[in-house]
Amino acid sequence: MRNLKAFALVLLASLVALMVALRFSGLPDVVVWRADKVLEILANLAAVAGFVITARRAPGTDRRWRVLLAVAALFRLSFCVIYFWVDLSGGSLRAALSSAPAIFTASTLLTLAAVLVLARRNGPTPRRSSSRDRLLFWLDGLIVTSSAVVLSWVTALQPALMDDQRTLSPAILISRPIEFLVLLVILMALSRKRQEERQIAMLLVCMGFFAQICGSWGLGYLIPKGVPFETVRFLADITFVCAGVFYALTPWVPVRSRDSGPRRKAGLADHMHFVAPYLPVLATLMFIGLSTAVGAKLSPGETYVELGVVAIVLVRQFVTMVDNERLVRRLWDHQRRLRYQAYHDALTGLPNRIAFREQLERLLAHPGTEPAVLFVDLDDFKMINDRHGHAVGDRVLAGIAARLRAVVRSPDLAARLGGDEFGVIIVEPGRRCHDIGAKLLAELSKPYSVDGVEHTVRASVGLASAADARDLEGSADAADQLLRLADSAMYQAKNRGKGTLAVHMAT
Repeated sequence: MRNLKAFALVLLASLVALMVALRFSGLPDVVVWRADKVLEILANLAAVAGFVITARRAPGTDRRWRVLLAVAALFRLSFCVIYFWVDLSGGSLRAALSSAPAIFTASTLLTLAAVLVLARRNGPTPRRSSSRDRLLFWLDGLIVTSSAVVLSWVTALQPALMDDQRTLSPAILISRPIEFLVLLVILMALSRKRQEERQIAMLLVCMGFFAQICGSWGLGYLIPKGVPFETVRFLADITFVCAGVFYALTPWVPVRSRDSGPRRKAGLADHMHFVAPYLPVLATLMFIGLSTAVGAKLSPGETYVELGVVAIVLVRQFVTMVDNERLVRRLWDHQRRLRYQAYHDALTGLPNRIAFREQLERLLAHPGTEPAVLFVDLDDFKMINDRHGHAVGDRVLAGIAARLRAVVRSPDLAARLGGDEFGVIIVEPGRRCHDIGAKLLAELSKPYSVDGVEHTVRASVGLASAADARDLEGSADAADQLLRLADSAMYQAKNRGKGTLAVHMAT
């Protein structure tokens, strides 16, 4: 796919550079125009051949849209050949142009059918739209409609009403709304998330059709503005050749099933639903820019409508900005909830073993800090679960957590290490270790009332200080070692008869 993108860019740049070089080479205008038509014929011929070749090997839906686009390209190719042949034979070009509306209308309708086939949803039903989605939908529709008013006026209605500038036939003017209808369908198709395997093809079809109608609309816009016909024809030929190149590249885009190979990196086609509503605005600005560049004047109505379109675009961007800010805030809140869940016990709300260990590591890594650890293990708590059920046991654990919070104050930390085990980090130990340990034993031994039934729980507490862990030679992790020393002291307390406090003694 990367090679295809590079090839497309090089090919388009080369063709445009060649056409510009021919334009300013000093050759007669008729020679330059015929060279441009040869390039257009070759591009459309390549598109027909590409769609026919790939359609023979493609199954089902992929064959149908290729066949439709092949016939559409064949219509465009036939008109280019007829027009070129009439010019070479010295016939009337105005008579050749009389067949253009029918041929290009047929090509446009076939392109519409191909887009509908390409955009057909094969995935699950989309979710219901929110009020924000509906607001953006109507704003996008207003942007597209306003641009449509400008484009329809400057490319169809205005030329039709200017009696002294009736250079285009009414049939060509009537075909413009049909072209715009197809553009709207393409924009709607691109404004939704399509299945991944067809997004690039949809994008190329959109770019080809967009270039095609820009050339057609440019004729209807620039000629009544008094722009020289040779200049208009040269600009239109560039867009027609680019359109043929886009169509010629479309059949060679790799189309794969949903489960074939790894997911590709997101590209321009994946983000077209963001920029699709602005394409008509881009076309309008392009026509206005071209007209002002060649010295044409805008009417007050065109100016006011375009200013209105800009105002609507600003409103849409403001709504999008507010919505993005709301989404960022929700994402931030969601991240905070996830972090809280990752570092806290769901039952008691206390910090969990991960938070306990990280806090202990930070304190031990800080020079001059000698924290102490109290390892609290509930004695015979299993009996409550066995006799009264785990629901009662969970409520008792929640009560124990509440008492731990009341006893242990910041900057110290109380945490549930798992099951019926709790831990306390004392940042500035000293005599406070024994005072806090004794207070914990006294508070935890008080009865817990659950549904009118009192439950008595005792605890064994082990105490170890950071100095004991750091003095051990070969200790790979002081935090884990300190926790193990406190655990060992807790078992000493159990061996003494439970419900007591034991202090690790360094040997």
